Amino acid sequence: MRNRYCKEFGFNSTGIKARLELLGLSETDLELCDTLHKQVIIPNIDKIIDTFYAYMLSQPDMLLYLDSQKLIDRLKETQTRYLLSLGKHFNTADYFEKRLRVGLAHANVRIPPYLYICAYHNLRQLICALFPESINKNVELQQKLYFFVNKITALDMSLAIETYHHSQVNKLKNSLETLKQEEDHLRHLAETDLLTGLPNHAHVVAMLEGSVLNAQRDKEPLCVMMADIDFFKKVNDTHGHLTGDGVLREVANRLRMAVRDLDIVGRYGGEEFLVIFTDTGIEKAYEVAERIRKRIADSPINLQENTINITISLGLCSLHDDDDDINSVIERADQAMYLAKNGGRNCSKVCIQDAARR
Repeated sequence: MRNRYCKEFGFNSTGIKARLELLGLSETDLELCDTLHKQVIIPNIDKIIDTFYAYMLSQPDMLLYLDSQKLIDRLKETQTRYLLSLGKHFNTADYFEKRLRVGLAHANVRIPPYLYICAYHNLRQLICALFPESINKNVELQQKLYFFVNKITALDMSLAIETYHHSQVNKLKNSLETLKQEEDHLRHLAETDLLTGLPNHAHVVAMLEGSVLNAQRDKEPLCVMMADIDFFKKVNDTHGHLTGDGVLREVANRLRMAVRDLDIVGRYGGEEFLVIFTDTGIEKAYEVAERIRKRIADSPINLQENTINITISLGLCSLHDDDDDINSVIERADQAMYLAKNGGRNCSKVCIQDAARR
């Protein structure tokens, strides 16, 4: 894309004009630029480059970054092209684009802005020190050229620093995004049961705690269901643990598919699952429980040429009052599930306290 960074930083004709006015650069400075090149830069280009890099290499801070001759040679070539274009057509988008890209080059070499600014200060002084006698004798021209060198290098620095800063900010954003993705991944691993993909015991209990507090605050009904696969040990003993794992995954999937998105299904432990019915009374929760139970009982699970008939026992309870908490809710749901177990399995039972209210 032509002049990509000009577009990105808003340097259209209006933006370019505003920056030039800010620095006091005008059309008349284009003539000064020609004089600067003809009488100072072109006749002294090799001396400027050699003197500039002699200074750079004498600075301990610079040596941390200019650590190879190959890099130095490449930078000298770049610096030569830069000097030969210094200030030429400074009022065009192409000039702005090239200077914006200088900041990216320095960011890639990892030279920090303070060194960049100090180096520019030295380059500016070096250029002015090489004014020939013909210019120095003309005080007015000398002063105009001096101010032009200061203004044009200030323009170049301002543009380069913008893209340098932009590059560093983007790197920081990318680093933060990577860290966030890694954090999200680790949190997912910490909160998820790897076998079933459901919230694990700790996470589903934490979710239940939040659901209880929300229901108490909003005065809304809440029901909890414990589900246990009947005779699961027999599945493992008969078909092996890999098949048992497949049964757990399939039951987990059927439970998840049978409830609403706002409800929560988690693996409580072993072959037990905990289901949280949000904004749901005990009658409706019982209807859903029976529907789930029948679907699982009526649809055998097919795994590795094995057809396995599975049933589940379900225990339900509702949140009672503001003094109720997750421990008492889980205890009542667990008691109801054992009522189902003791009642012959493959059935749904409501806890005694809720059953008395029905």
